[in-house]
Amino acid sequence: MQQNITLENGCVKKLFFKFAIPSILGMLIVSLQMIVDGMFLSRGVGAIGLAAVNLSMPLINALLSVSLMICVGGSVLVGIASGNKDYNKADGLTTLTLILLFSVLLSLSIIILLNFKFITNLLGVNQEIYPFVKNYLSILVAGSVFFNMPIFTETFIRIAGKPNQVFISGLVCFTVNVFLDFIFIIKLGMGMEGAAIATCFANMLGALTLIPHIKFGKLVGSLNDIKDIFYNGSSEMLTTISSAITTFVFNIIVMKNIGILGVSALSIVFYVNSIVNISLYGLSQALQPIISYNLGAKRIDKIKDVLKISLKSGAAIGIITFIAMQIFGESLINLFSNGDKKLASLTKDVVFFFTFTYLLSFINIISSSFHTSIEKPFESAFISCGRSIIFVMIPLFSLPIILGDVGIWLATPIAELLCLGVSIPMMIKSLKKLPLN
Repeated sequence: MQQNITLENGCVKKLFFKFAIPSILGMLIVSLQMIVDGMFLSRGVGAIGLAAVNLSMPLINALLSVSLMICVGGSVLVGIASGNKDYNKADGLTTLTLILLFSVLLSLSIIILLNFKFITNLLGVNQEIYPFVKNYLSILVAGSVFFNMPIFTETFIRIAGKPNQVFISGLVCFTVNVFLDFIFIIKLGMGMEGAAIATCFANMLGALTLIPHIKFGKLVGSLNDIKDIFYNGSSEMLTTISSAITTFVFNIIVMKNIGILGVSALSIVFYVNSIVNISLYGLSQALQPIISYNLGAKRIDKIKDVLKISLKSGAAIGIITFIAMQIFGESLINLFSNGDKKLASLTKDVVFFFTFTYLLSFINIISSSFHTSIEKPFESAFISCGRSIIFVMIPLFSLPIILGDVGIWLATPIAELLCLGVSIPMMIKSLKKLPLN
């Protein structure tokens, strides 16, 4: 990474897109992988399979949030060490991050599996859908190390200055997953188990393509370094865990007001929503190593340039997706509904209101990642929790009383709008306080 940033520090825009484009493409492929999963499940299992995935997502996202916390927290320290030209420390911290990731995920997996029934009850899983959730979720939890490995490899391959490899890894994940979905779900009739096994194998193989390109070193780090990894990555964890909490609350409210059909419709919307969010997170992941490096090198003007480019790119993604969903949304929905007219009609209504989120969310996501990159995880976490929990719960519990089911679908865009009142002033204030030398 240090070589690429040094050679191209006169053209931040070129460097940013060198990191951002493969990052976005790679993450879009991961998003498409999730969508293809949904398509196979809708045909091999039906609407109840989509509902089972959505009810599983809070726990899956909780594990992802822990992985993000460790990997992003470690990458911030590695990026700053590289900016200070302490490359031995950077390599040693990479090793430390991987060991922490494996240790924590294995411990959590054991705890969850020992308390599986209790946890699924908390997720709102009833007896009708429990067998589907169990067959899917228990495999993903047991294979959480394999399922989460791409988070580590794709984060640290950018630190290594090889962002194009992210696209290759994503392509491997996608190709293997589609092939195994077809074999396991359609040909062998393995249903939910087949989808989970396919995902674990695909992610593992995608991660293995990147491992040889990541530079590890002799293990270094003190307890303070471990504390800093958790601290600096805490905002990213809260971003994902707050999303998990929101999904959980949405599921409970929709199950109560509409039933399994409503959860199935919500699942389709979340598949679509993942395309936008993953693209924006691709931008933020391109932003983080560049800003962390330039923070260590005291190049504040470069940090400001990268932030401006990120916001413009995020706006373009949001506007284009909003327009595309208004025009082509019905065709996409039909790929999941599998001829179920009630499901298609309900999902169409949900998509119409939900897509207004895309015109606003990019600012909050980029602002949160920016604060993580400059070692301000508290500010980052506050923005993340604001957009995903605090500002969502207010309309989610109040609007349905006034507007009915429409109030549920409007909760997210209203939350993003409210969060702008926090994220924009924080970003301006933090920029002004960056050290000049």
